[in-house]
Amino acid sequence: MLFVSRFLVTVSALALASAAHAQTFADDASSEAGGAVEELVVTGSTLRSQEAVRNRRESVAVVDTLTQDDTGDLADETLAEALIRVPGVSSMQTLYGEQEAAYVSVRGISPDLNFTSFDGMAMFSSANDGDGLRRVDLNLIPTQISRTTEVFKTFTPDLDVGAIGGVTNIIPRSALNDPDTTYLDVFGTYQSGKGKYVPGTNSLGDYNDTPWGGGVKGLLARSFGDRQQFGVVLSGVYRQKTFDYTKRNANGRVFYTPAGTPGNADLSNWDGQQPLPSLIRPMDYTHFTKTYGGSAQFEYEPMPGLQLSVLGYGYRQQEDQTFNQFQVQNYSNLQRLSPEVARLKIGNTTSGYDYDRFENETGGAIFKAVADLGDKGSLEFRAGWNINRFHDTDLGAYYAFTPPNSFITFDMSGLSDQITIENNDALINIANYRLSTASDLYVDAEMTSKEAKLDYKWNYGGEARGFGFAAGADLRQVETERDSRTITYVSNSSPMGAVGFVPDISSWMYEYPVVWVNYDRFAQSVKPGLAINQTSTNNAAWSADYRYEETVLAGYAALSYATDTFSAVAGLRYDKVDFTAQSPLATAGRYDGTFAQRDGEYDHLLPSFIATQRLSDNLRIKAGYSRTLGRPAFGDIARAENVNTQNLTISRGNPDLKPRRSDNFDLAAEYYFGGSGLVSISGFYKKIKDDIFTQTTQQTINGATYDVSQPMNASQSTMKGIEFQVVTDAVPYLPGFLEDKVGFSANATRMWAEMDYASGKTWVHLDALQYQADWLVNVSTFYRLPRNGEIRLAYNWKSRSPISLGAYPWTTYWLEERGQLDAAVRYTLADNLIAKFQVNNILEDPEQQGYYGVPYEMRRYELTRNRSFQLDLIYKY
Repeated sequence: MLFVSRFLVTVSALALASAAHAQTFADDASSEAGGAVEELVVTGSTLRSQEAVRNRRESVAVVDTLTQDDTGDLADETLAEALIRVPGVSSMQTLYGEQEAAYVSVRGISPDLNFTSFDGMAMFSSANDGDGLRRVDLNLIPTQISRTTEVFKTFTPDLDVGAIGGVTNIIPRSALNDPDTTYLDVFGTYQSGKGKYVPGTNSLGDYNDTPWGGGVKGLLARSFGDRQQFGVVLSGVYRQKTFDYTKRNANGRVFYTPAGTPGNADLSNWDGQQPLPSLIRPMDYTHFTKTYGGSAQFEYEPMPGLQLSVLGYGYRQQEDQTFNQFQVQNYSNLQRLSPEVARLKIGNTTSGYDYDRFENETGGAIFKAVADLGDKGSLEFRAGWNINRFHDTDLGAYYAFTPPNSFITFDMSGLSDQITIENNDALINIANYRLSTASDLYVDAEMTSKEAKLDYKWNYGGEARGFGFAAGADLRQVETERDSRTITYVSNSSPMGAVGFVPDISSWMYEYPVVWVNYDRFAQSVKPGLAINQTSTNNAAWSADYRYEETVLAGYAALSYATDTFSAVAGLRYDKVDFTAQSPLATAGRYDGTFAQRDGEYDHLLPSFIATQRLSDNLRIKAGYSRTLGRPAFGDIARAENVNTQNLTISRGNPDLKPRRSDNFDLAAEYYFGGSGLVSISGFYKKIKDDIFTQTTQQTINGATYDVSQPMNASQSTMKGIEFQVVTDAVPYLPGFLEDKVGFSANATRMWAEMDYASGKTWVHLDALQYQADWLVNVSTFYRLPRNGEIRLAYNWKSRSPISLGAYPWTTYWLEERGQLDAAVRYTLADNLIAKFQVNNILEDPEQQGYYGVPYEMRRYELTRNRSFQLDLIYKY
């Protein structure tokens, strides 16, 4: 909190000083207007700052933009990395299998409740194991595909209403409307600490045990023809990297009774003393990631005022992940040595191996026609197709041992437990281990979207005066399918033998030798002799599948009015959704390929209003109201149904789910100075109704009363926050060589939220939303070097956020605060040759740390993360 307070005081002082200096600078420039001025080519962070400020100034909404320099930006290879520089935006890693996917959150709202589009066409993602979520994996999208990425925080009728946090729209580069650009970037990467924690000798797939990686990317944007009526934009990327890390996992915690046995979930018989980890395990990962793809856009202007374009894109990511773990668990015989130290008998140890081949790809095509109809009218038509596919091959084998006389002591005096193991020699004796489980998992998921949009505008936009009008229609059809199958082998309890080995490492924060599984030897000598458990295998062939189709029909009308000092836009959007869900149906716990089909629909009429009052040439106030939706996840509707006639329980999806409804209120003050400077402060409030959580109710079916567990609209939440930002490309009053050479930008978002959610039949209160941090902070500064060079530092910080909602407040676990410092140097070596060197994660902050809160805080897991370096050589012509 002290850091944030000092940050706000510092940037406020800089902002006021910058405004005063910028006015003086502008007056001086005006006095020299008649003289010859040498042309200044603006590039890099200066260009990015100026365009972001100009875009904000011209928009009727509260919108921040990410503008790409023509040779890329600081440490940002993907849009997921780049967007966290935008005020109020953060990213979230996948929660499945430590996969590379990353999802963007606006104003702390879950990525599933944001909307992402490419040139106005909706995007979908089947990553995260194909779980039927609405989040979009932007780790797959390279930065050079876009010229500008918009992040709308307020909503106007022409935007899709399926967003509570914000709308992110990727605008591709245009050869007809943007300057010609061509470059080729060859880069190499280095991961410091590679192999420090995890040797790569036990890895499968294309993994290569080296700290080096790299790739190539390029862009060509050219207009041609006798009147420059043709345009082409081509981009491509290939990159690969290897890295490793350890996830040190205590997984859960146990509250004990006075008798030393695990207590009740509600803590009704807890002894009131320090809870202890439910297990301890080092999880050692190696990764190889390869990403490649590109885009092509062709444009044609057959006559002035009419532009046609066709764009196609496709990207694919292949990821090989090897995961070695050693699990020490099933404790008994609790002996408390002090209030924070306890000794327990180890009941079980497990050596496990998992190999995943993740394959994720996305592609699409967009046709666009834009026509000017007279001086004030315009008509736009877009038709798009988007597809995303996900595949995972997951091969696993686990060996277990029950030690007769080994003990573990936990010292809980810090957030991270410290351990001491007695008789560890028995735990690493390979002769003690027997095969426990083995399985092969295959997941295939696919999402496709087809969409058409028509927008008509008359005298409508930032420069319009008087009354204006806009209307449009949007038709979108989405189909998604998941096919999962697991082959479960019957354990023969065979000894580990040559399949096991003790690696030459001491796992991070575990500090004892461990046992690993050599999967190559297992696959050759053990797996061929194992029988298949046909019952569980047949069941798993259907139990996690689903099919879902959704059709969205929307139409809107908006009326605008503007003078030189005031503007307003008011409108209505009608949104109608029809869907069909096919869910696997089980009877007596068995799935046999029978699917239950459920149809549903919902529609809404959603108002919005936004007004801007210009108090002076540089100062304006914006206020807005809108109602938007958070559509249910596909998987919540199409979840498998399991009917247990013995226990009288039913678990299933819910085709009667309605979307969350959010009333959004926004107020913003913006002060512009010097042509490229901005100070803004924004306040927002959201009241979210019909939140969706799994709840258990009772239903009578054929005379019997069942406990039915399914997602329900059973909650509500509120959220409010303040965003502050300052941007200037010339910090004032600096001496000598620093004068007019230093740029600075900073933003901070403070959020407060409350929610009540149902966990079974219990209601839980939380002073946050899931994934929502209280603070998001970005600070960056750059120094302009000769020859269009620059030095830049950027720091991103995010406070803690709840990642998994528990049945009780003490079972919810959080991500700890995390910061990242990056730096880059860019310099022109020759007329067409640019060099760029950058360092990511200079402070080597952990990737993430999960922990439980009171009573007795405890870290649930910790991940290592290395520093990385990249050198780019860019040929620009």
